[in-house]
Amino acid sequence: MAFSLNVMREVTVVARPEEKISDVLPRMRERKEWVVPVVRGKVLVGLMSYKELLRRRVSDQAKVSSVMLPPVFLLDSDDELRTLSKFFATKARALPVVDAERRVKGIITRESLISFYLKSEVLKDKKVRKFMSSPSVTVQESDSVARARWIMARDNISRLPVLAGERLTGIITTKDIIDNLYSTSGRKRSDIIAEEERIMAAPVRDLMSYPVYTVTGDTSLAKAAEQMIAKGISGMPVLEGERVLGVISTIDVINAIAKEFEITLPIQAKLSRELKEAEKKAMIDGIAERYLAKLERITDILSFKISFKESSKSQAGSSYRVSATASTKLGNFVSTYDDRDPIVAVKGAMERLEKRILKKVKLIEERTRTQSKEES
Repeated sequence: MAFSLNVMREVTVVARPEEKISDVLPRMRERKEWVVPVVRGKVLVGLMSYKELLRRRVSDQAKVSSVMLPPVFLLDSDDELRTLSKFFATKARALPVVDAERRVKGIITRESLISFYLKSEVLKDKKVRKFMSSPSVTVQESDSVARARWIMARDNISRLPVLAGERLTGIITTKDIIDNLYSTSGRKRSDIIAEEERIMAAPVRDLMSYPVYTVTGDTSLAKAAEQMIAKGISGMPVLEGERVLGVISTIDVINAIAKEFEITLPIQAKLSRELKEAEKKAMIDGIAERYLAKLERITDILSFKISFKESSKSQAGSSYRVSATASTKLGNFVSTYDDRDPIVAVKGAMERLEKRILKKVKLIEERTRTQSKEES
């Protein structure tokens, strides 16, 4: 039996493009699903997730088709390396498993994949400290929910430790925000808008969860993974005394497993001496990895390269031209962006690259629909 079939579980919630978000969310809450396949008939056509609802913030009366993403999936013939590589590259919370006709057979979640590896010794002798994300991105109790939402969308994360000064007092998640924003179904539109504005302006302390499950840097990675799965959470703050040292998440556990298989992202970056400074290089790598994960949700990335060129120098400093090149199953794509700040230039080039790939995807989808109409 193929690895993907061995690890997958039954799909408990599916959505259809024409359904309202208000009809699907209660089923997601009941079954504690973060990502659900969107199907037409039995064929996978997209994915609906809490993370995309947070990013787009549309009405609960909008159709699922307005928030669904292009489908990222695994085949029922995929082996262990392919399955693990897909999770590592996309940082997906869950991936549907489909057959050759893209009919949904099941779904693999991060939790089910990690549970498989907990039965082996892959995570043996590994400590949380080595694999946690640090420093942790946090918010203060008094920060607005709108700020927390913006940080989550910007950094592509689903949870934020909440602090009072430097002391951990709670945690706020994507699900906390979405469940509150979409709890207004059935009210008048003017009342819904007023309630949404109230929620977004409210301090984080009003929505955060507490007490918080935590670990220390010396906790074994396997024990932390077992705790996250048992509690149904995707991440925990890592404490040193009362100070938040970092965050360990199910993504970090997947990364640790991938490292054992020597899986890496297909990124090449040509950096000048100035840009090779540890802090700047880490920021550039972080941006590239986040965007690569988004691109992997659209199409398979075969190779990916970023290059920098100092296009001009003046008293105000250097100006950088960043070129981003991606080789995909849809073809080759190139984008450039100029700015005095190399970090801004990287983001600009990656955003343009993403738009060009999405434009190609839409063009292919339109051609497919046109052909289908002509054949019928």
